[in-house]
Amino acid sequence: MMIKKLIRCTQCNKIIPLSGNSKDPGGKESLPWVEWSTRDLMRQRGFLRRHRHHVLEELRVDPETIISDRPWHEPSKVSYFEASNGQRRFLIKRSKNGLERPAFYELISGRLGSNVTLKIQEKDLRKQIASEIWPIPLTKAKIEKFIKAIQEEVKQLSPEEVRVTLEGESPLLAYGSLKEAHWEKVLLRCQKDFQKSELTEIKRFIRENKDYNDVLALLIKRKICILPSREERSG
Repeated sequence: MMIKKLIRCTQCNKIIPLSGNSKDPGGKESLPWVEWSTRDLMRQRGFLRRHRHHVLEELRVDPETIISDRPWHEPSKVSYFEASNGQRRFLIKRSKNGLERPAFYELISGRLGSNVTLKIQEKDLRKQIASEIWPIPLTKAKIEKFIKAIQEEVKQLSPEEVRVTLEGESPLLAYGSLKEAHWEKVLLRCQKDFQKSELTEIKRFIRENKDYNDVLALLIKRKICILPSREERSG
C-alpha cells in the first residue's frame, strides 16, 4: 500500500504516514478508503503524542518520483520518493523488511536525480539472428557489423529521445523502441558492407523484430541517484 500523505514534525524533522482514520494537521480526514492496521494507528497516535507541542505539517507524496531497486510486488525493499508541503520538496526513504513488518519512513538529505543508460539486447539479438532462416545466410562478420551499426546509433541518442513502451519487472528497467528515422540511419551504416539482397533481408528482420517486446527493443536501465539538494549546492 503506497501512502499519499505524511505528517512531518517541523522541529524534529521526523515523519510518519497519515492514516485515514484520524484527523490530519489541517483537521480533515485523510484517505478514508484505505484500511489501516491497528499497529499503523498505534504508531501514528504515539507520534502525535510525542510531538503534540510541536508544529506539524502535511506532506503530499509525488507518485511520479517513486523508485525502488526491487519489483513492486516484493514486500522487502527500499524505495525513494519526493513529497511536498506546497513550498518545499523533501526526499524520503521508505524501508520495509517483510510482508508482516511495518514500513519505516525517514527524511534524507538530497534530491532524486536521473541516471539512465540505453543498451541493446545483444545476447538475445544474436540468438534471434542465428535462429532466422535467411535466403542468403549472413556471415559472422556481417552479423557483427549489423549489431555494431545499431550500437553506434544508440550511442548517439539521449534517453529522452526513446519512448518507454514496456516497464520491466524492476522499476529500474524498462523497454523502448527506436524511431523509423533511427532505423534508416542503421541501414545507411550497413550499406557499404552489405549487398542489396542482404539489405532487403535486414530490413525484413528489423520490421519483424522491432516491437516493444521483441529483441530489437532497447533496454532502458535506470539507476537510483541521490544528488545534493539545491540548498546544499547554493551553500
